[in-house]
Amino acid sequence: MIKSNGRELVGKYMAMGFIAGLATSILSYSLVLAALHIRFTFGNLADLHHELILVYLVDAIPLAGILVGYLLALNHNNLVHEKRKITIRQERMNQELNFVIQALTNGNLQAVNDISDLDPKITNSLEALQSRLQENRDTERKVREEDKQQNWISEGLAEFGDILRANSTDRDALAYAIISKMVRYLDINQGGFFVIDQPEKKQVLRMIACHAYDRRKYPDQVVEWGEGLIGAVAIEKKSYYTNKIPDGYLHITSGLGRANPRHLLLVPIVVNDEVYGVFELASFKEIPDFQVRFVERVAENTATTLNIMYSNLRTEALLEETREQASELVIQEEKVRRNIEELKITQAEAARQSEQFISFTNTVNHTLIRAEYSTDGTLIYANTRLLRKLGYSGNREVEGKHISMFIHTSDQEWFSGMWNKLSKGGAHFEGYMRHVTKMGLDLWTMATYTCMRKDDGEVEKILFLAIDYTTQKEESLNYEGQIKAINKLSPKAEFSPDGRILEFNSKFTNSLKYTEIEVRNKNIFDFIARSDQERFNEIWEKVITGNSYEGQLRMLSKYEDDTWFRATFSAISDMYGEIEKIVFLAFDISKEKELEYSMRDQNQQLLDKEEEMKLQSLDLKNKIREINKKWTEDQHARQQESDLLTDIIDSHPEPIIGINNEGFVNLFNKEAEKFFHTKKPKVIKHRSHLLFHPEQEDPLMEALVVPGRKTSETVRKKIKFTTADKKNVEACVSLLKSNYGSGIINTLIIHPEFISS
Repeated sequence: MIKSNGRELVGKYMAMGFIAGLATSILSYSLVLAALHIRFTFGNLADLHHELILVYLVDAIPLAGILVGYLLALNHNNLVHEKRKITIRQERMNQELNFVIQALTNGNLQAVNDISDLDPKITNSLEALQSRLQENRDTERKVREEDKQQNWISEGLAEFGDILRANSTDRDALAYAIISKMVRYLDINQGGFFVIDQPEKKQVLRMIACHAYDRRKYPDQVVEWGEGLIGAVAIEKKSYYTNKIPDGYLHITSGLGRANPRHLLLVPIVVNDEVYGVFELASFKEIPDFQVRFVERVAENTATTLNIMYSNLRTEALLEETREQASELVIQEEKVRRNIEELKITQAEAARQSEQFISFTNTVNHTLIRAEYSTDGTLIYANTRLLRKLGYSGNREVEGKHISMFIHTSDQEWFSGMWNKLSKGGAHFEGYMRHVTKMGLDLWTMATYTCMRKDDGEVEKILFLAIDYTTQKEESLNYEGQIKAINKLSPKAEFSPDGRILEFNSKFTNSLKYTEIEVRNKNIFDFIARSDQERFNEIWEKVITGNSYEGQLRMLSKYEDDTWFRATFSAISDMYGEIEKIVFLAFDISKEKELEYSMRDQNQQLLDKEEEMKLQSLDLKNKIREINKKWTEDQHARQQESDLLTDIIDSHPEPIIGINNEGFVNLFNKEAEKFFHTKKPKVIKHRSHLLFHPEQEDPLMEALVVPGRKTSETVRKKIKFTTADKKNVEACVSLLKSNYGSGIINTLIIHPEFISS
């Protein structure tokens, strides 16, 4: 078509040259004939040719005009061709520039690498823009990834904190809740929870919970201390991560069989340099660094909870033991107090009986045990009461018998010495004495052996008077045994009403770290701190007036250390009702007090920790608020960019349609509305079948309108396609493929200058 137009133009220019040359020739002849004053006729013109040969040159002017016209036509054609080449190149550059802009708009930053015919300055500017967009995208992706990781960690710590608080009293429930949540939250395959155990004082690591493939496993594994990877992590107190797990070390069992995991993470459960256990986590996929840091923080929080749990259990056990001991001590103190009261009554009764025995011997003989012996120990007389107490039926069984038959074998030597002195006129004997009955039983008496003399002072016989004291003696021995038991169990001391120490046991001196000599000259007030003197004076005043005191008492040891007692002060009265002494019985509760102070410190630490967690929670909320604010600002900025790109696309002079990989339309500019004769709201977020017929002849269009088909990355070609109303169109189109989020957008640009129906 272009060649045909060229030929027509050459013919036109040659005709114009011929006409111009012919006119020039006629004008020249006219001027020459006019100069010669000859009339312009063909005859005169022929005569002029005969006379002047040069006139033939004028005849050649039309031919020269034809030649000039041909040359001018050729020059014009060359200029038109060059101009057209420049126009086509400019259009191609505009199309490539438009293509690059559209690609950059849709997120395809690699489109700049495909251009070749643009101006170098424009190319450099586009490459710089591409670099800045890539940097912005990388920075945004990195910030978004860091924010996502931080939010993941913060949410996870909050969830695990709830689990720790909810199971802070049950170790096994806590272990399973933690490890099952860990497996699900990290999206791994298997996890185990090992704690330190001490069977028979041998330290081991025992698995108390594990979880795999969303199923609860029953733990039964025990690892010796320092054995294998788990033991090494417990000793070194450092996390261990590897992707080279030895064959046979660990298996993950599922419905598909058994397999070795590829990645293993071991994290010690440690706080304040004390190990409480180990997390064992296995996975088929890699465990990122931020997840490792997260597991370490959960392990530290778990160790803190286990520390508090163990402390509470030990405290409860000690408190229960202390309460039981205190209850037993109170019961024993009450028994001793009752026994002492009964002993006082018995002693008073015995004293009265002794006085009556001495004062009214002859008148109350029938109430006393009475016998008379010769100086060699032969029984002369025994009253009925003696016979009955010794189990004999009459005097015939005992008269003439030696006194040794009534004396216990273990007392024979002692009694013989006493009798020899007495028979020779020595001092009388008075005291408690053990006799043996006919049946071999013990008969305890409060006895008196007295010499009965003749007028010349010679000893005539020995008088034996006694009171049966067997029951009282048995009770006394029982009381003495109880007092000895108290002396072994508890600190005991006796004080005068003015506070001077009278008696004390070794438990008393050991508790206060004194020697017996150092305590001898002490006063009760020497053991009381100055700050407690006023309060103790009030207690002592009440005690010496007959009121007992029971409660906690702080006393100072030899080294000014605080020694705490659960003490009882009881006043003992003499036979006249006067306060004779103060008995001090106590139970050392210094360790209990230390435990109480320790519990107070721990409670204060817990309160401080709770306050710190509250502050951390507030700080976390502020950070989340800042992140949300930044995200909102970024969203606003991206929305502005999106609105700007939308305006650019809407104002583009060519139809543009965007279709995602699911077949839904998400781009549709104004030129597309004109091309398809439909409005944007009716098309956006609807299937592409509203624009294109499902059955397309060209594979590119078929892949574009059928969801799930794979399309070309970027292409520009002339194709045929069918619209929804079955109209066949042949046009040059550009297809741009770009990623958007998790999906793909295919952008179709239809170039109007190449459309034919």
